[in-house]
Amino acid sequence: MYNTLKIQLFLALLFFLALPLGVGAEENAPAPRETPPAVAQAAPETVGQAAPVKEESFTRVELDTFIELEKHAAEKGKKLIKMARPVSFDARMKRLPEERQVTYVYKALELSGVSPLPEINHRMFVESSGGRIIPVYVEKNAVLKLNAGLKEEEKAHFLGYHVYSYAKGPAILVVDFSAIP
Repeated sequence: MYNTLKIQLFLALLFFLALPLGVGAEENAPAPRETPPAVAQAAPETVGQAAPVKEESFTRVELDTFIELEKHAAEKGKKLIKMARPVSFDARMKRLPEERQVTYVYKALELSGVSPLPEINHRMFVESSGGRIIPVYVEKNAVLKLNAGLKEEEKAHFLGYHVYSYAKGPAILVVDFSAIP
């Protein structure tokens, strides 16, 4: 009997918290998160070209350290959404972008409030200076640029968005790069 009462009180509390706050609630609701220009799909006249990216808005990370920190940040078996935080890093491209079915990155971007969603159908592998190889998602226009301008085993400076973390480290959406001579 006591447990039933606790469950009923808990459900009543959940119901109460789910109710709208009334007049003015719309004003206090968080605005949808704008998609950073580099993540948004390119306008029709720029299809086939990477959208311009302002590198100064990206936080530079050392990839080996970043991988370790994010592996530990995500609980075992869980994914931790990171709200599409802009990051830049140096790495060696291990494999050109390959078409893959990707679903979780879209779910994470939606939950982060990114709108409109970028077109993501590719994944590639990059290697850190310490030899760690991780998969990264690649935005459509970045795929075109990578295929035209970077070969496997070449080093590059990548710009991307940290979308979520999981047991293997950060899940990053690459949107641009510049080759490192």
